[in-house]
Amino acid sequence: MARKDIRMEELVEVLYQWHKGRNITQIKRALELDRKTIRKYIELAEPYGFMRDDEVRDELYYLQLAGKIQGGLKTPLGCSESFKKTALYQTSIEKLLAKQYMTPKQVYRILKKDHDYGLSYSSFKRYVNIKYPKEPRSCLRIEVQAAQEAQVDFGSAGMMVDPETGKLRRSHAFVMTLSYCRLPYVEFVFDQGQATWVKCHKHAFEFFGGVPQRIVLDNLKSGILRPNTYDPVFNRAYAECSKHYGFIIDPAKIARGDHKGKVERKIPVVRQQFLSFDDFRDIKDANDRVKPWCLDDYGMQVHGTTKRRPFEVFKAEEQQLLKGLPEEQFDMPLWKEAKVHPDHHVVFAKNYYSMPTRYVGKKVWARGGLHTVQMFYEGELVKSHTRSYAEGAWRTDETDYPPEKSKYLLKTTGYYQQEALKHGEYVRQVVARIMTEHAYRNLRKVQAVFRLADKYGSATLNLACRRCIFYEDYRMNTLKRILDKELYHLPLGDEVAEHPQISSDTFLRPPEYFTHTKERTL
Repeated sequence: MARKDIRMEELVEVLYQWHKGRNITQIKRALELDRKTIRKYIELAEPYGFMRDDEVRDELYYLQLAGKIQGGLKTPLGCSESFKKTALYQTSIEKLLAKQYMTPKQVYRILKKDHDYGLSYSSFKRYVNIKYPKEPRSCLRIEVQAAQEAQVDFGSAGMMVDPETGKLRRSHAFVMTLSYCRLPYVEFVFDQGQATWVKCHKHAFEFFGGVPQRIVLDNLKSGILRPNTYDPVFNRAYAECSKHYGFIIDPAKIARGDHKGKVERKIPVVRQQFLSFDDFRDIKDANDRVKPWCLDDYGMQVHGTTKRRPFEVFKAEEQQLLKGLPEEQFDMPLWKEAKVHPDHHVVFAKNYYSMPTRYVGKKVWARGGLHTVQMFYEGELVKSHTRSYAEGAWRTDETDYPPEKSKYLLKTTGYYQQEALKHGEYVRQVVARIMTEHAYRNLRKVQAVFRLADKYGSATLNLACRRCIFYEDYRMNTLKRILDKELYHLPLGDEVAEHPQISSDTFLRPPEYFTHTKERTL
């Protein structure tokens, strides 16, 4: 049976009252201890020179004496029965721990399964800690001045309803904590992409009404492309954000969450004190309610370390020291590395943007702003286009093509419309519409239209083009079907009512068709 631990305060009080001249019965009534326990405490103190007739000493004497008694009662761990029994398996333990990915817990499971090891895991763990002691970790607590630092992190926030689809989706909590006052900003999102990361920073700065000097973060891809203790490579969008707002990016060491412990602790606090408190309709409802919670609920609790209320410290000491927000709104960019394809275009956000011939086959960085898409090669801006938000759109500068092809292209835009007019006005209109979308890419289509004139004649082609314009269908298959089936003779939609050419009984069968001359039998 395990020995009952001796409480330091009980031992000190018994020894003190014994020197005060009180007997065991009086001490029993005062401390509500068993008489045997009191006698045991006195007997344990006698080997250290404790005598009944000694004068009352100061408190330090009794504390030191009680410490000696407790230290003498402890059985050396290396001499315990459980230690000796576990030592019998030392050879097996060493071989198992030498294997890659092996842990003490797994070694314990193997010993129980293969060697009939009958002791508890706590006994085995004590043995391992004695045989393979670890160097005790020490740390230095770093406190910062007001407005000097904020720490940011993402954490899981469970499933939330997406108001756009009505479906449950996995959500994340973005948390930024001011390191001085400990006031947090919390926002729930459905992804951790670079656009969301930058947008959450923007919202946090607006929430605080200013910007701290330094942001401490871990090495997620939205902020740090290539982690490095000395020369990290920042995400381009995040680097632009830091320049715009004027803060320093300070990534923590890899796998060292304790380097940003002030925000690490906030993630479970958000789950325990906010998410578990109530049910939310959707993620928008949660975001609407979490901001008042940051200020009026968590912000007014006495912090366990600072012993002060974060919101009060923020308003009184930190808010006025934050950097002011820039007057201009941040044009949140989206950066992507893209290859210039043989057709002189790069693909960015499912749209196509042209580049000069000398960059074909090379990789460039595309920066998508709110209104423009800019192309950078080796840090130099080489091309800029108006951004399209429709998928499949082409933004082509015809001067990006080689000179010999550009001349041919310039000829098509004017010259080929004049050529089309020779076959008729409707042919010219069809050619103009085909070339409006992308003249160079649709040049073959225009030439195919002219070849139809050689086969069917200009007048017939002009009538067919008139029908294409009416139905706004300029596909080559449609134009060929009209010509092959001679559909150009048929009236258009508005002409059918004015000039009906089909009698009402055209498809009716004659009366005698329904006269039966023979009786049918089943």
